Amino acid sequence: MGQQSPHTSDIRRQAADLFSSGFGYKSVASKLRISVTTSRVWRDKHAAGTLLGLGVMGNNTYPVELKVDAVEAFLAGLSTTEVVARFNISNRSIFNKWVAIYRVDGPAGLQPKPKGRRAKVVTIGPETLEEEVLRLRLEVAVLKKQEALMIEGDPRFWEKPPSSNH
Repeated sequence: MGQQSPHTSDIRRQAADLFSSGFGYKSVASKLRISVTTSRVWRDKHAAGTLLGLGVMGNNTYPVELKVDAVEAFLAGLSTTEVVARFNISNRSIFNKWVAIYRVDGPAGLQPKPKGRRAKVVTIGPETLEEEVLRLRLEVAVLKKQEALMIEGDPRFWEKPPSSNH
């Protein structure tokens, strides 16, 4: 499930106070002796109002329209920090994934993917003409071989196959 942060809520409160006072994430990281990456994530959460456990948390399922709008705002020139704050996105790494997907697959790539195992595909439909010709040729070849063995009186043809003792 969710991983517990190694930082106390007191450190988070101090970070929130520093961000509110106008300090940048690098300064906050230095003052509180936390990593720059953690400080940047906290700055984004502070801007979204979720650093101290306020706002929407937990279910990070975003509507496709929000994802597309956020990525297009970014591509139009907004910074990642501005987009994350404006669209209330929980963290920048998920947003960066959306941008990467959008650049490769466009808006369709941000559609939800089906969950679970794929259904087994069983094709009972018509064969292509080439497949049917190949199948019929194989059947004819087998029947010709069987006929030749019968005509020659090959004893292997008349023997019963060994019974299996399973």
